[in-house]
Amino acid sequence: MIKSKYATLSKDEKMKAKEEFYQTDLGRNLKFRLDRLFITGIVGILFSIFLFVSNSNVWEIVLGIMLLIASLVFLISSIKIRRDKISIYLNKKK
Repeated sequence: MIKSKYATLSKDEKMKAKEEFYQTDLGRNLKFRLDRLFITGIVGILFSIFLFVSNSNVWEIVLGIMLLIASLVFLISSIKIRRDKISIYLNKKK
């Protein structure tokens, strides 16, 4: 389990930690990938809502549910990975 130093910081300290982390090579690459994952999750949620609204048959509803679950996993995992990587950076920085 990762010791979460990031969770104990104030809002201003979190912003400074994010800015410092995103100045590193790993931070820049990770930010690009996690932003893409986050946007994919948002687009997936919007498309699943579209499938729910235009429910012409049962399979579209089932597909919408599966897409919604996958999109929520994308969103939650991108936020969790970002928080964990910043926390690891802060622990190594000590």
